[in-house]
This record gives sequence, structure tokens and C-alpha cells, in this order.
Amino acid sequence: MKPSKRFQKLAAAVLAISCAALTPLSGCSSAPGAQSTAPQVASTASAGAAGSSSGDKKVLKVAMECVSVPFNWTQMDDSNGALPIKGSSTFCNGYEVQILKKVADDLGYSLEIDKTEWSAIPPAVQSGKVDAGMSGMTVTEERKKTLLFTDPYYIADNVALVKADGKYADAKSLADLAGAECTSQQSTSWYTFLSQIPNGKVQPALPDVPTMLVALTSGKCDMLSCDTPTALSSMRTNPGLKMIKFEEGKGFKAEAELTHVCMALKLGNTDLKEKIDGALKKISEDERQKLMDWAVENEPTAS
Repeated sequence: MKPSKRFQKLAAAVLAISCAALTPLSGCSSAPGAQSTAPQVASTASAGAAGSSSGDKKVLKVAMECVSVPFNWTQMDDSNGALPIKGSSTFCNGYEVQILKKVADDLGYSLEIDKTEWSAIPPAVQSGKVDAGMSGMTVTEERKKTLLFTDPYYIADNVALVKADGKYADAKSLADLAGAECTSQQSTSWYTFLSQIPNGKVQPALPDVPTMLVALTSGKCDMLSCDTPTALSSMRTNPGLKMIKFEEGKGFKAEAELTHVCMALKLGNTDLKEKIDGALKKISEDERQKLMDWAVENEPTAS
């Protein structure tokens, strides 16, 4: 029996939908009018989808705050190689995004960015909701009990951030900060360093960097502890702030691992760790510094 015209139309529609579903998604393109692009960053891993013309790619799911400039931030378009944030119309960019793209490109993986609060990153990794956490996280003995860490992709230092016209603007040592009302981000090594300030009035920890900056600029505290990239970014968007880089031997004391910024993986996931470590070894120190310089210069004025 010859198929009816109605049946033929229905079959054609189903075939068209099926073909569209099998078409691989392309990578993100830069938005028109972008002023600067990240240096030497491969773009083949910037798509969040798992499909590719040569077959399915593995998807590396990564949790980030997307508010911790210059390591990661949220922006409204895909300019400068930003990656789409899962379940959102916004995008994530920053130093860590550019490092992550290099790693994914080397491994042949696609990427999926899951925006979440800092305190929710470890549980997301431990539960398997994501494969990795990446948001300026350093290595501590306590964290090593529940997380596996990659090799560092950044070595941080520890500085103080104060008001440029405040009582601690001329500080050069921890002794000069004696009695300061101070705070930093919760569950970070930054916050633990505050106990080293003589007679420091340590306030409750705050959830993220933007909240920290509000506390300092509004006068709720005298000082914040952070690293140099965070301080430089903060001064760029808040000209009334000043970074205190301590004189040799007169600043915060920390074990080496507390300066190692690494990706956090699920305990036992040594296969992924070895792959990521191998990819990181291919990114030279010069490339890393150029990417950080780029991130500081190109972060949005608000995240």
C-alpha cells in the first residue's frame, strides 16, 4: 500500500529532528567587539557538549565559584574564550578557565562548568557530581583526608589588603598590623593566617571575595588576607585599596603546600590525576604568568 501524504510528511519531520540531534555542537565563538583575547589558549575544548565530529568526547565536569577574580569570574557573553556555565545563560572566564582549556585540549576532553559556592565545591567532588573542583584551592592536611590534589597550576603568596588612606596603609610587617580587625574567606588558608597577627581582632569568615571587599571598603574591617592576584584585581576595581607585600621574613608563615593552588579530585581518582598532571607539565611558567597577567587586566569590573 502506498504511504499517505500525511505519513510521508510525518516521517520527514522525524528524520529532520533526528539529524539535528546528531549534529555536533560547535565551540564557543568570541563575541564581536572583544578588546583582548587570552594569549595562546587552544579553543578546541571550549564547547560544553560531549559530541564531536570524530566521535563522543569525555566531558570533564568542573565546579567553580565563578566570582573569585582573577582566577574565575562570571560574564554575560563568550568573549575572550569564556565557557558556558551549566544551566545558565552566562559564562565563566579567568585564569583557571584558560588553564583548564589547555588541559582539556591536551586530553581531548570537552568541558562543563558548574557554578557553585566555595563551601559546596568539596562535597560536589566527593559525591561525584563533578570530576574536579577548581577555585583557587590550596592544599592542606585536612583537605588531603577527603580530596586528591593535582600538581599545582599556580604558586600563590600571601599578602594583606587595606584601605589606602587607613591606619594600616604603611604597614610592612605583621607587627605593623597589630590589633587590626581582620577577616578573609571561609574554609581557606587565607583565614587561618589571621591568627598570626599580633592581637588581631579576627572577625567571622566571609563566603567569597566580593563579600570580603564590601566588608573592607565599608569599614567593617581594617584588613583582608589574600594572595597577590586577588589583591591586584581588587585594587583595579576598588582604587581606594592598597596591597601590603611584607618585608622578607615579616609576613605570614605557611607550609609550601599552602601556596600550591591545585585542582581537587575525588579520593582514589589517580588515573585522572595522572592525566591532568601530564597536561599541566606542558604549560610553561612563562605561559602561566602571561595568562595570570591577562586575567588581571581583562576581568570585568563586576562579577
